[in-house]
Amino acid sequence: MNRWLAIVIVALPALAWAGEADSRLAAAFEKEVRPLLSTHCFRCHGADKQKGDINLETYKTGAAALKPLKLWHKASEQVTTKEMPPEKEKTQPTDAERAIISKWIKSVFDAQPLDPGRVTVRRLNRNEYNNTVRDLMGIDLKPANEFPEDDVGDGFDNIGEVLSLPPLLMEKYLIAADQLLEKAIIIEQANFKVEADKWTVMQDGKEVAKVAPPAPEDPKDAKAKPPPGIQLLTASEVRGFINFPVDGRYTFKIKVGAEQAGNEPANLGLRLDDKLTKEGRVTSSKNSPGTTTIQADVKRGIRAVSFAFLNPFEEPPVEAPAPGAKPPVGAIPGRPAPKPGKPKVRSINVVSAEIVGPPTPSMPEAHKRIFIAKPDSKAPDQKQARRDAAKQIVARFATRAYRRPVSDVQLERLLKLFDVSQQNGEVFEESVRFALKGVLVSPSFLFRAEPDRATKEANGAYALDGWEIASRLSYFIWSSMPDDALFEQAKAGKLNDRLVIAAEVQRMLKDPKARALVDNFGGQWLQLKKIDYIEPDLKVFPEFTPELRKAFYDETAMYFEAIVREDRSVLEFIDSDYTFLNDRLAKLYGISGVSGGQLRKVQLTDRNRGGLLGQGAILAITSMPTRTSPVKRGKWVLEQLLGDPPPPPPPMVEALEKEKDGAEVKNLSLRDKMERHRTDPVCNSCHK
Repeated sequence: MNRWLAIVIVALPALAWAGEADSRLAAAFEKEVRPLLSTHCFRCHGADKQKGDINLETYKTGAAALKPLKLWHKASEQVTTKEMPPEKEKTQPTDAERAIISKWIKSVFDAQPLDPGRVTVRRLNRNEYNNTVRDLMGIDLKPANEFPEDDVGDGFDNIGEVLSLPPLLMEKYLIAADQLLEKAIIIEQANFKVEADKWTVMQDGKEVAKVAPPAPEDPKDAKAKPPPGIQLLTASEVRGFINFPVDGRYTFKIKVGAEQAGNEPANLGLRLDDKLTKEGRVTSSKNSPGTTTIQADVKRGIRAVSFAFLNPFEEPPVEAPAPGAKPPVGAIPGRPAPKPGKPKVRSINVVSAEIVGPPTPSMPEAHKRIFIAKPDSKAPDQKQARRDAAKQIVARFATRAYRRPVSDVQLERLLKLFDVSQQNGEVFEESVRFALKGVLVSPSFLFRAEPDRATKEANGAYALDGWEIASRLSYFIWSSMPDDALFEQAKAGKLNDRLVIAAEVQRMLKDPKARALVDNFGGQWLQLKKIDYIEPDLKVFPEFTPELRKAFYDETAMYFEAIVREDRSVLEFIDSDYTFLNDRLAKLYGISGVSGGQLRKVQLTDRNRGGLLGQGAILAITSMPTRTSPVKRGKWVLEQLLGDPPPPPPPMVEALEKEKDGAEVKNLSLRDKMERHRTDPVCNSCHK
């Protein structure tokens, strides 16, 4: 198919002839090729006349003739297809003479030093991003559907030169990274232990000095230890900060005791961000603190947590009665009067707290895929144990995400994110999540780059390494990252072997992910995606339903897929004796014997229906809303199948609908109108 050769040749003008010209090719040009050009070409492409600004007569020596590669590629097409010399020329080269010219041009290209040109760094497009995070993390979330539309060049949305990175897209990358990692990584059940003497005592919004419970005054208890914890005598609170890893219901088990006074027990309140959330009674004594349990819903993030004394109380002191005084009002006869002494004060002693988060949900496959290591709980240095485990996790994830081994410098930069998160009090999984976010917004992940390197080639060309070859294969066939098998081949250095590459291609084409080659490459090459946007006039085509639109797409997609998977001839894109139909399509095409909504391979008896040009999708996207369009269809064939786009129409030529025809001409069929249109010499120059 000439289109593929044309795409390759576009890069050839950058080629420089390395060293002296091959003497054999130079001699062959002077002896065999130039005489034929003189006989058949110089009249129109020589010193006197230069049609198309081409003067072949200037190449008098073989050395000079070996340089204009793009010119010889075009000449080869013209000679092989017999477009040149034009039919009107009386003297035409024989087939043998044409073969001499074509063979010489082919030999010139075969002898060129390898130079692929400079490769532009290529951003992952939306499809590639969705597929890559799916295969990297095991999550089919499709966050790139919310990204801005990708720019298109030459009909394709994966051209490096046009895939820009606007600020809005960078914002979307940050949001997508958070969404993906939130779904992939599960935070295990949190369990915090807090000592009250490590926290702050606050009263009326100000920090006050901590008060330790006094030692027993009873001489008999002189050797007894003072009650544990921090004593709160007034409306005050013990306050600290906790980083809650997830939203959910947390259980606060507060170890607290109380000195009771008055007619109600001491009350303990839980405040979150200075807002009273729940209350609990303290029934244990200050010398034997018990557990007061409070449950509360907490939003993730750093929260101010306070254990507050809510009902301080001081009984008035009892004074000794004066001699001979009457009993106080309300005294119960026969009950001894209260003994005089110090006032009794209600207080609480806050010792510690254990905070338990919501239960750990079941671990998704994505979590298991990421967390290949856990901190060693028995290691003497737990901080280092957590970092060592994080290093294993981040190194493997980054290697797969970057599609090549992560460097020591890159890895250390990512681990600094882990360190910062740990310093902020995050749990292990959250700190790993923060480091992996750095991976997902790194240029090494978002772009496919092939860095320059030292080479012995005079033209600067160098061989791709196995990792780069693996990425080229996977992003062409799967529109995604390499799988583990391809990574292993790259690591072993086997992807420089053509036989290994061929075997990998066959394996990859059998994988269901190869459907991406159909939808992305095939869909864009054939412009098949336009079927989603065309709007035929339903008054003219009432049978065009959403179901038929989908069947149109599926027929051509399955047809393309069959040719690729079965390694069939590319000529079947032009003509074949089969297609893929369901009952709806078969009825539209007038083919009997097909039932059911599932598309299946059907043999054709009418060969006019075979090939792409007989399929509804291609016919629909190359038509006008109310009628067919031979012009649009011909342009599609030239551009998409032959790689030879027509020139733009002359400025004075009007569309068929606007031609000022008489009534007798307006009643002509479209075919007859086209025939009449081509009788105009200006129009015929293109339509011939």
